[in-house]
Amino acid sequence: MITLTWNELFGYFIAACAGFTSICVAFGWVVKIVKGAKKPGDDIRRKLDNDNDRIKSLESQFAFVLKAISLLLQDDLVILNHLRTDNNTGEMAKQESKVQEFLVDRE
Repeated sequence: MITLTWNELFGYFIAACAGFTSICVAFGWVVKIVKGAKKPGDDIRRKLDNDNDRIKSLESQFAFVLKAISLLLQDDLVILNHLRTDNNTGEMAKQESKVQEFLVDRE
């Protein structure tokens, strides 16, 4: 027959609580260490995503600038041709509609 006194029972209870607390603290430290180990990789991934978004934005802006420069050069050629011949209003009207279309398509 096993008999336990209140002191022994209380001692086992305290030991169980201490063991549970030790396990919880150890688990907390493991989680903290894992998060610390993953942090540099997560930081790099976040920076790369940011950079990719910025690059895509810059690429679209660059494409717009290339189209605009091409259109501006066409405008200059039409104006020069008109100044040379003094009778190029039809071509100037076509170029004006191209500029209007470009500005509308931009939005």
